[in-house]
Amino acid sequence: MQTISILTLVFAILATVLAFIFVVPAKRRNRLNALGKVVHDVLNFKFLFIEKVLQALYIFATASVIFYGFFLLFYVQKGYNFGGYYRSPDRWFGGYGLLIMLLGPIVVRIVFESVMMFILLIKNVIQINNKLKSENNNSEDIFATPIASAVNQQAYYAAPASSICPHCGYAIEPGSTFCPYCGQRTQ
Repeated sequence: MQTISILTLVFAILATVLAFIFVVPAKRRNRLNALGKVVHDVLNFKFLFIEKVLQALYIFATASVIFYGFFLLFYVQKGYNFGGYYRSPDRWFGGYGLLIMLLGPIVVRIVFESVMMFILLIKNVIQINNKLKSENNNSEDIFATPIASAVNQQAYYAAPASSICPHCGYAIEPGSTFCPYCGQRTQ
């Protein structure tokens, strides 16, 4: 079992290195075939699988709640006999079933909408970053630090020395007391 674990680890590292060399780089995408382009887009998170997975889970959870409530309509728990002296009454769970059938789908929907709002927020941020990157004709990483951006580098070289943050090097407005990027006092 230990040999299998070691082989798995070695092959996973090898696959990761090869993927980062031959598939992940943006400049390699044009040279890939159709399957390679799909793998490239998956590895670079061009689209998210989570939406379809959550949609399927939402349908499954809603159907489960409705069916569970429906089956509770017909469930009667028999009373217990306690040595012939006392018998507890039978219990019908139909009220619980109706409640679950009515409120269950609403609760499931609220939970899944909350998760989807978070995912849509992430997608919108990625789209905004991509749009800003394409408008600026900028091919840098969306997670690049501001000092690495070409726009800020131009501002850095054009700005007087007093309008550069001494802590992070970010170009700031002349006379600013605090850096808008790192929050440190500039004077």
